[in-house]
Amino acid sequence: MKKISILIFTFISCILVYGQESNNELLKKLVEKNVLTQAEADQLKKVEQKSTIEKVRNAFNTPYMQFGGNGQLMYKYSDVGNIKHDFKPKNLFLSVSGKLNDSFRYGFLLEFVNPSVQEFWGEWTAAKEFNFKLGQFKVPVTLESQYVPATLETVAYSRTISNLFGYATEDDVLNKQNGKNNFGRDAGVQFSGELASMNDYSLVQYSLGMFQGMGVTTGEKNNTKDFAGTLLIQPVKGLRIGGGAYFGQATYAIGTNPADNHVRNRWIVSTDYKSERFNARAEWVKANDGGIEKEGLYGMALYYLLPKRLNALAKVDYYNRNKDVNSEVIDYTVGLNYYFYPQCRVQLNYVHSNYSKKWGDKDMNTIYAQLQIGF
Repeated sequence: MKKISILIFTFISCILVYGQESNNELLKKLVEKNVLTQAEADQLKKVEQKSTIEKVRNAFNTPYMQFGGNGQLMYKYSDVGNIKHDFKPKNLFLSVSGKLNDSFRYGFLLEFVNPSVQEFWGEWTAAKEFNFKLGQFKVPVTLESQYVPATLETVAYSRTISNLFGYATEDDVLNKQNGKNNFGRDAGVQFSGELASMNDYSLVQYSLGMFQGMGVTTGEKNNTKDFAGTLLIQPVKGLRIGGGAYFGQATYAIGTNPADNHVRNRWIVSTDYKSERFNARAEWVKANDGGIEKEGLYGMALYYLLPKRLNALAKVDYYNRNKDVNSEVIDYTVGLNYYFYPQCRVQLNYVHSNYSKKWGDKDMNTIYAQLQIGF
């Protein structure tokens, strides 16, 4: 089977390459005979190259099975710590998704830098108002957590989101349970939909789910299930206001105490706005992890200097990991994103982190440069 697949791929590639070379020769002849200018021929070559890419993509993608993927290669400079320069692959995802019919979709997602199965789900859609999803996927809480690294505006998630919703940072409870970057995902079931349709948008969006609470590809360690949900109102197109909550338990050690079941609750207030050239988002999160009260608040604004090509952004993120002693930090971020092809971009972020005395770290300046390739 593997040999047959390789032969088919080689055959298709040869046909496409041969066809492109023939067209190039034809364009060269037309320029020599002054039928076309060189500029016109170059423009036609660009169109042909784009068409060839689409042919290759369509040869391996159907509505029933579509392949995709993306990866991020990151350089990081920090003025604090022993290692000031770091350069490494950060993420590498490969996805397969498709529709078996008009009502049923499925998806798989694998991560290869730190190998794990991130998603494996099926979704049945009765109507736009009601969807049922079963498997392992993004837990429906917070707006930012629904983004994937390939669509997130900044190189890193907000410290508030990454610590409280499973992104393997210093205060992440899910990472303490299974030692993985869960990217905001868990195994469970979800009901979702859009209600009260207007001309070209829905007034109400909702998601409600029950989850295992252990993170990705991790077996149950207690006899409880976690509940999560979000409700958003869109009074005008592009503007959403709402909130959500997460109620559950986690199994991990606190301080010198052995691993045990502890409460893991979150309350969220969210809003965002999107237009062609301007995006903004803000969220406030209050959390309780085993009796430790935590709080976070971030705001982000982005503007496209060149439509679909170049944008600039600014972000402020406050996180308090223990409100009893005010162990807190504020991250100030400015950045640029340049898209040289759809899903492919270069990102540049500067982050200044201001820590409280109770946190214990020195103030830090960090520069991120990241190359993203997606298909």
